[in-house]
Amino acid sequence: MVRQVAKRSRNSYSVEQKKEVIIYAKEHGWNKAARHFNLDKTMVGCWVNTSTSWTAEVNKKSKWIDSGRKAFFPKAEEKLYTWVIEQRK
Repeated sequence: MVRQVAKRSRNSYSVEQKKEVIIYAKEHGWNKAARHFNLDKTMVGCWVNTSTSWTAEVNKKSKWIDSGRKAFFPKAEEKLYTWVIEQRK
């Protein structure tokens, strides 16, 4: 007999929602937080672990934290950006 596992639909959560889950998880544990908010416990764990790198300046309604590729040459990109702005003027 093959056991059918229910597949969860994909959702995105705002920073405020994630912070609420993190606070609850730190007080009650990852498993209880996962059951309380109907989430996967590994997702709760990832949010708790990565929450230390989140900055306070992040938009409250933002859903993308630390997303996107990091710059290989940040100083060169800054110089390029400055040059482009100067050329537009």
